[in-house]
Amino acid sequence: MQLSVETRREMQRAFEACRETIGGFPPPFAQLGIRYLDRFDPGLGNGPTNYICCLLPYWLRESAGATLEHCRGIAEANIFGMLHFHLQDERIDRQSGLDRNHIALSQLLNAEMAVRYAAIFRSANDFREALVSCTAEWAAGLASERNADPFYEHPPDIAARSAPLLLCPLALFPTNQALQARALHAVRQTLITLQMADDWADYADDLQDGSYNCLVSLYRKEYASTIEDPISSADIEAAVYGKGMLGRYAQFSAARQLELEAYRTDFPGLIGFHAALAGDLERIAASIEKEKHTLSLGGLNYWLLGR
Repeated sequence: MQLSVETRREMQRAFEACRETIGGFPPPFAQLGIRYLDRFDPGLGNGPTNYICCLLPYWLRESAGATLEHCRGIAEANIFGMLHFHLQDERIDRQSGLDRNHIALSQLLNAEMAVRYAAIFRSANDFREALVSCTAEWAAGLASERNADPFYEHPPDIAARSAPLLLCPLALFPTNQALQARALHAVRQTLITLQMADDWADYADDLQDGSYNCLVSLYRKEYASTIEDPISSADIEAAVYGKGMLGRYAQFSAARQLELEAYRTDFPGLIGFHAALAGDLERIAASIEKEKHTLSLGGLNYWLLGR
């Protein structure tokens, strides 16, 4: 996704502000936290799909009439929240024992998120209700991955692992309930497609870890596998590269983009981000099919086309 110079500057400012705060953590958490932050910093070539955690308040700013300072505070809060909940998710998914340092680091990050959002919400009660609601949605989403198939049964649960990000529209639209509801819906739908994009990239790791994965869910649905049937990354690759499964996977996000076009006037940056995610899945699927077609033409044609 192409970002303006100003947008990239704001993103860099937010990550640097968070890096400075984390640098003040007691040892060994400062060094550990900065190293963890660097994994997600787009300025270091990492985590481009994490644009949303930093840029969401700016994408909603015009409709909300928010100040730049409010957006900056939310951007920092979202980065701290993203780090905290990523650590929680990783510790939940891992097969080995507890990691004391990362558990403590997670709580330090969570405190920084809470402090910033508490200063933005209109009242302590509003913040408390929003935080409890978003955290409960996150927890329910984790439970649904173990007990159901959210990709088919209840897609909003796919977005739930990022539910704390919903604090942003809740904070920005405190009095306009209609616009707040539209923003919440658009963010949730975008988070579903974002998770789909992540799951396309991570299906091999998720299969190894036993984590829920949307692409694996589609494979089970299409090839009648039960939850107990073992699936390997080779099975997924055969379906993607041999049977066009990624194209069918991309159709879900393409349909979501059509629905979200009605929200573009209110939230053009957010809908543009979703369009980039959905378009990437479609382009990758199309390139796979094009490569298959080229190979099917035979060796001479393959050579003539410059391969």
